[in-house]
Amino acid sequence: MTNHHRTLLALVICTFSLMAILPTSANAQMGGTSGGAGTYALEDGERNLKVAAIPVPNYSEVMGFGLGVVGMVYYKMDRTDDELPPSSTGMVGMYTENKTWVGMAFQKFHFKQDIWRATAAFGTGSVKYQFNPGEIGPGLPDIFVDYTTVTNFAFAKGERRVAPNLYAGLELIGWSALVSVEPNIVEIPEETYRAAGLSGNWDLRDHMMNPREGTNVAVRYDVYAEALGSDRDFNKLNFTVTGFTTLGDSTRVLAARILTDASFGDVPFSGQAIVNGNKNLRGYSNGRHRGDQLLTIETEYRWNVYGKWGLAGFAGVGFVADEWSNYSMSEALPAAGLGVRYRMIDAYRINARIDYGWGKHDQAIYFSIGEAY
Repeated sequence: MTNHHRTLLALVICTFSLMAILPTSANAQMGGTSGGAGTYALEDGERNLKVAAIPVPNYSEVMGFGLGVVGMVYYKMDRTDDELPPSSTGMVGMYTENKTWVGMAFQKFHFKQDIWRATAAFGTGSVKYQFNPGEIGPGLPDIFVDYTTVTNFAFAKGERRVAPNLYAGLELIGWSALVSVEPNIVEIPEETYRAAGLSGNWDLRDHMMNPREGTNVAVRYDVYAEALGSDRDFNKLNFTVTGFTTLGDSTRVLAARILTDASFGDVPFSGQAIVNGNKNLRGYSNGRHRGDQLLTIETEYRWNVYGKWGLAGFAGVGFVADEWSNYSMSEALPAAGLGVRYRMIDAYRINARIDYGWGKHDQAIYFSIGEAY
């Protein structure tokens, strides 16, 4: 099967999955929060504080083998509110064979019957990727070259429910990046980027961490400006639609996601969208494919096989380009993969997962707490 045929097959599968899932949003919970009666209820005497911590082995063609640690703590701000999702605090550390290292901490709060939501994260790292200059601009060499990004970053967002299932909010983002293209080809001086933005979220899912039914539509628009202390003026738009439906019973779930990440203006190298298996399309080494515009479509079949154990199969396709009009079927990135799930926290349906994905001349392994979407 040629790459063109694989891409067409992936598009057909994902399109029909989305068509099958999106109408189910009409049957989703139409109250103030996602979920149904007692969705996040704790049993009498059950501990509010729940801990999930695992070692995280990983692999990609670029970074080689790596080992990290993920630690998560879940807790409800009001344990008597059965419809309030748990808040969470987490930390991640990782080191890989090609000497990439990353450390970060993150926080998510749900307050007052889930009327308010807040998210924050910060971290630092030195990440060694590859990229193909030919994907960024015409006339550039069509080969993969190594590069390193040394970065520090911080993010904060607050949202309020403004209508049933509808949230709106503000966010602040800042990061610095020092990019070196190896071996000693060019070094981009360290720059700082700061933005303020708007966010919106129409949440019709029956559960936040592991949905079985419903739809979620999320949008973010961030403005990077010199007035905010940014070294570049540019804008970023992120738009994501996810859908979920059960197939026969609650042990089998079909999920799908369409995601776009677009940048406009004086976009820096480190501000471009990248194919990243932890965020959009599994099956490719993070950062290997990049551009000002990115579109990914992915569908996943989830099956709770026995007790705490489950299996997953997924397929998708991605496109990267400097302009939307330059998306090309011949340069599409088809991907597929398989995964194993283990239920770590029953009360909140929180799974540990390991996924093996393969794409066009690439492959990667992902190990994490929580579903991909």
